[in-house]
Amino acid sequence: MSEPGFVMTLDKLSFVCGVLTIMVIEAVLLLAPERMGTLYTALLIPLMVARYIIYRTDRIHYFMYDFCYYAQVLLLVYMYKLPDNMELGKAMFSIGNGPLCVAIIMWRNSLVFHSMDKMTSMFIHILPPLVMFSRRWGDHLAKREFSLYERIDGTILSNLKDFWLGPFCLYWLWQAIYLIKTEVISKRKLEYNTDMMTSLRWLTRKKNSTSYKLISVFGEHNQLPTFVLIQAVYTLVTFLVMPLLWHSIWLHSMYLGAIFIIALANGATYYFHVFAKRYIEEIGKLVSEDKVE
Repeated sequence: MSEPGFVMTLDKLSFVCGVLTIMVIEAVLLLAPERMGTLYTALLIPLMVARYIIYRTDRIHYFMYDFCYYAQVLLLVYMYKLPDNMELGKAMFSIGNGPLCVAIIMWRNSLVFHSMDKMTSMFIHILPPLVMFSRRWGDHLAKREFSLYERIDGTILSNLKDFWLGPFCLYWLWQAIYLIKTEVISKRKLEYNTDMMTSLRWLTRKKNSTSYKLISVFGEHNQLPTFVLIQAVYTLVTFLVMPLLWHSIWLHSMYLGAIFIIALANGATYYFHVFAKRYIEEIGKLVSEDKVE
């Protein structure tokens, strides 16, 4: 399975599947937005199973305790158990379009179509915002009604509760569960298996990196509380514009469009600055070998 021919065939298949999936997502979003949740579920389950198997093998499966995976579970609960719960709907709108969507920028997610790993990371961050976009604006898309903005309903306090406090409480629930898992239940396991990666270990693995310096700003012994604080502040900041996106399909569309363009640019950077260089090097080796023969 490590033969060059097999790997290239697998990459070609992944590339075709990645492009086709983007086309299907676009078609569903424009022609049948009410089916976006079904498409999301159909993509999510096999991708998560495959990711767990791969991550478990590579001993990085603790990444799957991160907030973005917890958010997938919340979204499934909302769609299939509590679809009429408006408070949860607004909370999921904030979570999907806030920390999940902005994570595409923060983690430099990219549209690298031949890489199943990169495309999976992209999908788990962009699909929840698209699901919430289709649920929020599905009627508008069906009726072709695209008003610049809608009257802001409720008071300032009610909007703060719906788009900030509610989702932030769900965030802190995850944070509590995560800390109990990593710092209590699995503490000895992680201390013994130092090669088993968590997000904190990944970000602090290189002492000369920006992430290490930021997380160690209050000292190496305070990396964990500093990391928790940084994540909380980041989450709150990403919630800031959610009331505006909720009340304007134009702003929401431009916001998602900008994020998508950044992911495309990241993909282009990878293909032309990383992948192309490696490819040229490999071709050069083959040419040299032919000359020797």
